[in-house]
Amino acid sequence: MAKKKFLKKLIISLLTIIVLTGGLVFGYGLYYINKVSEHEPVKDFKIKKPVNVLLLGVDIGDPNNKNTSHKRSDTMMLVRFDPVNNKVFMLSIPRDTRVKINGEYKKINFAHSIGGIGLAIETVENLLDLTIDYYFEVDYEGFRQAIDSIGGVDVIIPRDMNYDSHDIKIHFKKGEKVHLNGELAEKFVRWRKNNDGTGYAMGDLGRISTQQEFLKLILDKLKTPSGIIRIPSLIKTVATYSKTNISPKAMIYYTYKMLTLDKNSIENQILKGEAKYISGISYFVYDGEDAFLSNFRNPNKNVQLVILNSTKVNGLAKRYKEKLIHQGFIEIETGNYESKLENSEIRANDKYIAEEIKGILNFGDIKVLDDGQNSKVVIILGQDAVK
Repeated sequence: MAKKKFLKKLIISLLTIIVLTGGLVFGYGLYYINKVSEHEPVKDFKIKKPVNVLLLGVDIGDPNNKNTSHKRSDTMMLVRFDPVNNKVFMLSIPRDTRVKINGEYKKINFAHSIGGIGLAIETVENLLDLTIDYYFEVDYEGFRQAIDSIGGVDVIIPRDMNYDSHDIKIHFKKGEKVHLNGELAEKFVRWRKNNDGTGYAMGDLGRISTQQEFLKLILDKLKTPSGIIRIPSLIKTVATYSKTNISPKAMIYYTYKMLTLDKNSIENQILKGEAKYISGISYFVYDGEDAFLSNFRNPNKNVQLVILNSTKVNGLAKRYKEKLIHQGFIEIETGNYESKLENSEIRANDKYIAEEIKGILNFGDIKVLDDGQNSKVVIILGQDAVK
């Protein structure tokens, strides 16, 4: 029995290595690098730097118009990936969120149809006071194809769903275990209400919660042996049907990291606010007070730095102060250190901040301290800083 368990683990490990290194690098790298160049230029990334990614699911729009910039966003989610602390934060933004677009109040899902991905990003950044590094956009067809490429997902239907319209018919029975292919998955995540008007108690917020849970099921599926071997197919499909400015190298890295995270490392919420009727129009109004958003913002402006020069080179601390100012650090003191060091040191309570500073400087030994409330980061410049 022990031998069988060992062999099973070995096989799964080998499959993981083969697929994630070979399948991802060749299947995605070669195929995707050609596809992504058809859209906007890709952006470089730093593995040690947390990034914000705006995920957009756009509606059908005009079926005869392949230009997705004229489509409204049906689903909008902001994802923060922190590679140092191995954390992922997901914030869903209701499509009826009230925002100003070109000086007029509108629902946030109109931003994409008015100004494409650029205006959608700008609108979210202005609303939430943060910076978006990347975007990832897919329409319903791409969603269906992606689900089919991983072999579908099993779901326990949470409630009766019966809705009919000219473009979609949705019929699921509460408690049933259903294997959702791409077409059925689209119906499951799009459902809002029944023909008789009953639906989620929280309206669109209920639908968002269902979408978040479905996303978790997808990640769980991809971590199984049967899911792992389908990753190259998924990547090829995503490259065909999506628009993004994420580079192939970054996408491979993020895909791998997401699949190695446990459930406790992923936190998701819906933007705080309330539904209101304003001038006869139903909006979701963001209340401007959401502590969860602190996970998405650049913390550098609140970090206090002290740069001490242990070398005989005059002005060295000032030189690195200027470099760190350009990276968003504001409160920086400089001075001299009482003894000489060969190797620079970065002393901090926060591992992430220390890792980020080391990534900027490209040198320094990290020393994680436990100084209680002392938030200052001390950088002692040694001989390795003399360049």
